[in-house]
Amino acid sequence: MAIFGAQAKAQQTVNVFRDLFDGTPWSSSLVDSTKWYIPTWTSPTDGTYLGWTQMRCTQNSSLPSIANSRVSINLDTYNPTGGNSFYGTDLISLRTFAPGNGLIISVRARFQTPIVGGLVGGIFSFDTTTTGLHNEIDYELLSNQLNYVHTNVYENEQLGYGHPDSSWTSTSITSDHLFVIKWYSDKVQWFVDGTLVRTETVIVPTAATHFHLNIWVPGQEWPSAFNPGLFPTDSINNHTYTMLVDSVRVDSIIDALTITPISQAVAEIQFYPNPAHDQIFFNTTEKMEVEVFDMKGSLLLKKEINGRLNVSDLSPGMYSIKYMQGKITKQKKLIIN
Repeated sequence: MAIFGAQAKAQQTVNVFRDLFDGTPWSSSLVDSTKWYIPTWTSPTDGTYLGWTQMRCTQNSSLPSIANSRVSINLDTYNPTGGNSFYGTDLISLRTFAPGNGLIISVRARFQTPIVGGLVGGIFSFDTTTTGLHNEIDYELLSNQLNYVHTNVYENEQLGYGHPDSSWTSTSITSDHLFVIKWYSDKVQWFVDGTLVRTETVIVPTAATHFHLNIWVPGQEWPSAFNPGLFPTDSINNHTYTMLVDSVRVDSIIDALTITPISQAVAEIQFYPNPAHDQIFFNTTEKMEVEVFDMKGSLLLKKEINGRLNVSDLSPGMYSIKYMQGKITKQKKLIIN
């Protein structure tokens, strides 16, 4: 058995979510239902109505379509469900994401032309708390300001103004841009095409949130985004406006050990990421036996592995993980989100 000793720590990443919107492995024309969903309408206050826009719901719409390795996040000026409103889209990740040691969210997107003023394209993390407050980190693309990128952040706050900022871009948001959020426990950073445009160290969410892609029309309560000349239409005069998204990727930052072989020493076997979702990885590829218990001590999983363990069948919550390699035995907490 190879024995390793820690020499130094190096920041690395492991991919925890990825969608290229290419239709594989299902060869479908719709987004992957194992990764995304649209909301289900339950009441007038359930969040499916935003600004002057009714979002598509499972009761009356399918998932968004993909073509040419892009997903179309659409808004129609005609709402087939009735009412004097626009008909938007809110695409939501099935899983949630928490910062842990750090999270990198990367999205390539743009508005499709022709475009009209008065639209908002959202690229953001969001979830409400049990007390009715919410956490959010976002990019907002305003078709009123095609050479600006808007950002905002909330930490356990009411919906509303938040803590907005904006940054000028040399090319219009009708061209592809790479929008990156680096989310740590003590700060949030926003990058556009590799350039840092904002750092926030005071208002920093730490709770797990879902990831959203949406498009909608605000009312006049948001003057810089509002277009007084844009109105809902009937079906004959419907126009469809689109935010095209090329890819979404989420990577978890880990403090991995830089290790070299040494004799007669016992290194601490570690795993990452924690919190986890689909898989965890160990800093050794040697065979080991792993057991996972619930917090009542019941054995849920027992397996021999080579450096990686699939935990996708475990429900979100806290567990105890025990791993054994030769005479080395460790037992630690494992969080699944």
